[in-house]
Amino acid sequence: MAKSKSKRTNKSRVNNKKAWQVILIILSSIVVVVIVLYIIGGIIVDREINKRSVSDKTEQANITNYLRNKYDQDFEVKKPSCNGGGLGVSCVWSADAYPKSDKSIKIHVSRVDNQTKYSDNYVVRTWQKEQTAKIQPKAKEVFKDMPVDIKVRLGVIDPEIERTFTLKKPTFEEVFLVENKVRQRGNLAYGLNFKYDGDIKDESRFASGIHEMMEYTKNVGVSPKDISVNIYLSKNGKLISRKYCNRDKLSSINEIKGCIDTSKNMPVEEGDRW
Repeated sequence: MAKSKSKRTNKSRVNNKKAWQVILIILSSIVVVVIVLYIIGGIIVDREINKRSVSDKTEQANITNYLRNKYDQDFEVKKPSCNGGGLGVSCVWSADAYPKSDKSIKIHVSRVDNQTKYSDNYVVRTWQKEQTAKIQPKAKEVFKDMPVDIKVRLGVIDPEIERTFTLKKPTFEEVFLVENKVRQRGNLAYGLNFKYDGDIKDESRFASGIHEMMEYTKNVGVSPKDISVNIYLSKNGKLISRKYCNRDKLSSINEIKGCIDTSKNMPVEEGDRW
């Protein structure tokens, strides 16, 4: 009787062991299948993401020719990249470039991989440099001995409009001033960037100067709706913080002071530059 019971127990153990072996084999097979599918899927996705119609060097040459033909100038074009594509969506080629005659002007060129039209901001960047130079005398008059620098930053939000710009037409005045011909009101950005180097000794005076420069810009003909302000703080020339001041918070000197206070606690990001 005891022997019979022992045999049944051993047989049950053998059956349980075999059952666990079968389960382990099934689970192992499932894991292998999942890993294989993951690898195959990754390869397919990677191919989709990196699917491009041309090589980097070919696209770099294409951008160089495009800029030369459009502006009748030679440009130095950095290595382009094609990002944002995948799963049936074309990537977007983009590259930075500089006119060889003036490398202080950095521009951006882009196109969708399956399209032929390029977009660039060369015209707007030339206006930007010109307007910064024009506003400097007024800034020196306003800030006097304060360690303040100022730059104008321009932007046209609609790339389809910006694509039509050439060095001959339209003019800055036609696009950015209130009585403009391009009728881009609401799609423009006229930024006044202020940089204060060192500790701000007279915050009220700094805020008053920013307000005066904004009023000067409006009087020139720029729409208040297009104007924005960025405040940069630096020490010994090194940027330490930056704050974008919303246009609806710039109607008074006290509001500008509030933006200055906030800027002290806003560290610069990797892409921030003066």
